[in-house]
Amino acid sequence: MLIAPMAVALGLAFQPDAAGVRHVFEDALARREREFGATDPRTAQAARDLGLYLRAHGDASGARRALAQALRIDDVSPGPSAPQTLEDAEALAGVSTPAAAEPLFRRAAESSDPVVAGEALSALGGLRKAAGDLAGAMACFRRALGKAEQADGPEGTPVELLLNILLTLDRQTLGPRHEQTLSDARRLAGLYRATGRPRDAAALEQQINARPAR
Repeated sequence: MLIAPMAVALGLAFQPDAAGVRHVFEDALARREREFGATDPRTAQAARDLGLYLRAHGDASGARRALAQALRIDDVSPGPSAPQTLEDAEALAGVSTPAAAEPLFRRAAESSDPVVAGEALSALGGLRKAAGDLAGAMACFRRALGKAEQADGPEGTPVELLLNILLTLDRQTLGPRHEQTLSDARRLAGLYRATGRPRDAAALEQQINARPAR
């Protein structure tokens, strides 16, 4: 009967201390700076590791400083258009204010990695929507949809989420019977059927086939 409480106690005893782990990352960065210099890609990796750790633990300000350092090094090597550079731009945008984040997300949206580009475009869509630019938001979400299909296939969860977002925006901006609205609704219904949800598909198809009110 004492095994479970003892296991819990041991688990708690061996939980890493957050401040201690942070110190490990900070020490690694300082060591890389001393050994390789402030602009070496290995220093960038240490700054990246620290920034991502701080972001995961809710320290946006600290993460911003570390990720900005990594991005500055990236811009020199491997270069401003390299996949790693644009991935770091997307990570930095995620801990930045909306005004600072938007140009970073736009930059990351040009990544050759469809996951990085898609996440950046989705975030841009959210920023444009929050600013009241529904047309701009739709353009970003539609580009993100293409990236999601490329990364996860036509029936992936990101595709479903983006189709739902686009369908909501279609109805708000174009109306329920617009050709684009109906096209997105058909695509979503097809996804529901392909993923084993015939009831959801049928409900959406009923809306598609409903006669407009006179």
